[in-house]
Amino acid sequence: MKKLNFGCGRDIKLDYINADIVKFDGVDIAFDFNSFPYPFNDNEFDEVYCDNVLEHLEDVKAVIDELYRISKNNCIIHIIVPYYNCYGAYNDVTHKHYFSHMSFEPFYNENYKYYYYFDKKFKLENIKLTPTRIGKVFLFKKIILFLSFIFGQIIQNIDVKLKVIK
Repeated sequence: MKKLNFGCGRDIKLDYINADIVKFDGVDIAFDFNSFPYPFNDNEFDEVYCDNVLEHLEDVKAVIDELYRISKNNCIIHIIVPYYNCYGAYNDVTHKHYFSHMSFEPFYNENYKYYYYFDKKFKLENIKLTPTRIGKVFLFKKIILFLSFIFGQIIQNIDVKLKVIK
């Protein structure tokens, strides 16, 4: 099973190819994530882990398309991004994009209004909204989501798993 830790930074994972823009100790391959194609073969990976990377890149759709290209059928692409109204989304001036619980819907929901722009197919395996310490006070997920529309600092990040369908 071949696994990619995409945008690993200093979080080096055993049994993964650790890729980053910077060649830190333990990084197996360093390249510009905004330049395509990536230096991997088609259908190379069984799993892609992408923790707090997409918000830094120029074109999220192009990156997801490229991750799709290098993924095998049934590959799980595990993405974690900061939630749009949490301070973690705005406290880093290198963040270029902000995400809500619906941001990845165009990749998997055939009923999405502009789904036809998204020709790569995925199945949603799981989506989890990670509450902040304040958000953990509220016991029900629907209350947390509702309150996040009114107040910031309720949801910390979005953790989504997309299954590649080829």
